[in-house]
Amino acid sequence: MTNWSVFKFGGNSLKDQESLERAIDLVSEFGNGRLLIVVSAMGKSTNALESYLEARINKDLILENRIWQELKDFHIEISKSLNLFDEMLRLGIEGELNRIRKQSIDSPYERLYDSIVSAGEILSSIILHAAIQTKFPNASWLDSRMVIKTNRSHKRADINLEYTERCIQDKLKNQKGVWISQGFIGASEQTKETTTLGREGSDYSAAIFAYSLKAKELTIWKDVPGLMSGDPKFFRNVQLLHEVPYDEAMEMAFFGASVIHPKTIQPLKRRDIVLNVGSFFDNKSKATKISNFNFLKPKIPCFLRKSNQTMIEVKSKDLSFLSDVQFSDIYNIFSNIGLTVNLAQHFATKGIFCISSEPRLIATAASKLNSYDIFLENDLVLYTIRNPDTESKNWLKRKGQPMMEQSSARMDQALLLE
Repeated sequence: MTNWSVFKFGGNSLKDQESLERAIDLVSEFGNGRLLIVVSAMGKSTNALESYLEARINKDLILENRIWQELKDFHIEISKSLNLFDEMLRLGIEGELNRIRKQSIDSPYERLYDSIVSAGEILSSIILHAAIQTKFPNASWLDSRMVIKTNRSHKRADINLEYTERCIQDKLKNQKGVWISQGFIGASEQTKETTTLGREGSDYSAAIFAYSLKAKELTIWKDVPGLMSGDPKFFRNVQLLHEVPYDEAMEMAFFGASVIHPKTIQPLKRRDIVLNVGSFFDNKSKATKISNFNFLKPKIPCFLRKSNQTMIEVKSKDLSFLSDVQFSDIYNIFSNIGLTVNLAQHFATKGIFCISSEPRLIATAASKLNSYDIFLENDLVLYTIRNPDTESKNWLKRKGQPMMEQSSARMDQALLLE
């Protein structure tokens, strides 16, 4: 373990002047230790860049120009609000936005997506770097594409962990002070092209940096008190979880705890690095600690909600039995095109799968499964209760008739209409 620490600031932590000033305060309170800061795109910039990409593809020039100008105005206004806007920052912001404007749309969609949407993290890190320099003049900026090395799978790249660790160590092991880098993005070690790690992948990036630096801790700053027993927007009477075992945190993240990305936990567990999930605006309150604990504290039911789900029924055309080989082929089709199966049930002549909905990918899957009868149901929500008790089980039953359900000692699940 080294004396490095890693902070991760999400988009909501960098969305306006007040948030940026708070981020500066948190870094200042940390002191003069070795600190790497990983940032997401500011506010809703990723959504805006996705809309910009669609406008480019659809050749809607009016919408394309409007979104581009809004992105430019948003980042410049934030810079001006903190009195940061100078010639160097102007060149950085305009240079990145001009880069995406010049991007040819003849590339495959996934490659084009990564090249354009990655601009959000670059812009965010440029502005935060300028802000941090007002308190730490020697703060340094690091392009994560120089050290986060991935395969060539655009939109869902896998990290070459050993190579990435060497690159990060070579760059930072003898460095001190504050460094600012980007989450969500990396670069193919073969082609050097920009890749992304999947939506909300900045937490994972932060965990990779912490792992590679053998950091003592990673702190993810959120606009909530910490990891709760349920999202307060959807569930009542939720409580702050004080201590969460690594395995429990991974399960909760996978099934809908949006506070952390599912891939975040594994690299931290491998090196026993503590993950703090703390309140961005109240860092003196008790944060959630995720570590090598034996039990959840407090040990209570945890309510999880995963929206935007699609149920896919895959059925043999002639009522023939589906073998293990056929089920394996179906899973391989989903996996190879990047669809995540969240719940599955196997029957003699069919399989039913709950999948996070991505229309482009589901259409591709359906075309590859043309030897079966396919039935789709969209706009579903997967509810999961970890550590269910009688009261929480009854609550789930009252939500309605499930299209799929599953129950065990540790977990109850139901797939329902939105």
